[in-house]
Amino acid sequence: MLPHKSVVAVLRRNSRIFMANHCTSVLPNIRLLREVGVPQSCISMLFRHFTRLVILKHESFSQLVGEVKEMGFNMKKLTSLKAMNALWCRNTFNRNRQVYMMRWGWSEDDFLSAFRKCPRSMVVSEKKLMQVMDFWVNKMGWPSVIIAKYAIVCSYSLQKRIIPRCSVLKVLLSKGLINENLSKPCVLAYAEEQFLEMFVTKFVNQIPQLLSVYQENVDLQDVTS
Repeated sequence: MLPHKSVVAVLRRNSRIFMANHCTSVLPNIRLLREVGVPQSCISMLFRHFTRLVILKHESFSQLVGEVKEMGFNMKKLTSLKAMNALWCRNTFNRNRQVYMMRWGWSEDDFLSAFRKCPRSMVVSEKKLMQVMDFWVNKMGWPSVIIAKYAIVCSYSLQKRIIPRCSVLKVLLSKGLINENLSKPCVLAYAEEQFLEMFVTKFVNQIPQLLSVYQENVDLQDVTS
C-alpha cells in the first residue's frame, strides 16, 4: 500500500499504528473508505498525514465518515479526509465554530461553506483566528462573511504570508501598477517564487524599495506617499 520511505515516515509520526488491532480498527476503517469511494491515493495520504485517524475504533471512525458525507464533502477528494481530521479535533472545531458565528457574525451556512472549502481553517488556534479575522475585517475592510467564501486565508501565517504580501499589493495599487480588482485570496495562494516573480521582481525597477516592503524592512508610508 505504501512505499518503504512512506512506511518509515508513518512509523516516526505515529508508531501506535503498528501496535493497533488491525482486524478491529485499521482494516475495517480502510474497507469503509473504499466502500464510500475514497481512492487509493487518498487512503495512502491518510496513512502518511492523518495516521491517528486510521487507528480509531471503527465505531468512531464510521461516525466521522458519516458526518463528513452528511456535510456534503466529496469522498473522492482529499478534502474529505482533512474534514475528518478537523472533526476529530472536536473541542477546537466547536470552539472556532462559536467564535466565527458569535464574534464575527457568520451564519450556520457561512460556517459550513467555509468548512467545505478549507477544513484546516476550522482547527487553527483561537488566537490566530482572531488575529487573522481582525486583520481582514478591521484593517483591510472586508465584510466578515466574504472571508467565509475564501476560508483558506484563515489558515495562512499572518506575519509570514498575509501581511508581507498585502503590503506589496498595497504599494502596487497606490502606484496604479496592478488592477484594484485583483483577487487577494488568489495572490496569497501563490507559491513563494511565483509571488516574488509576479509582484516584486517584475516591479522592482519602478519601485526599488519593494523587496524591502516585502521583507518588512521599510515603513510602508515611505513608499506609498
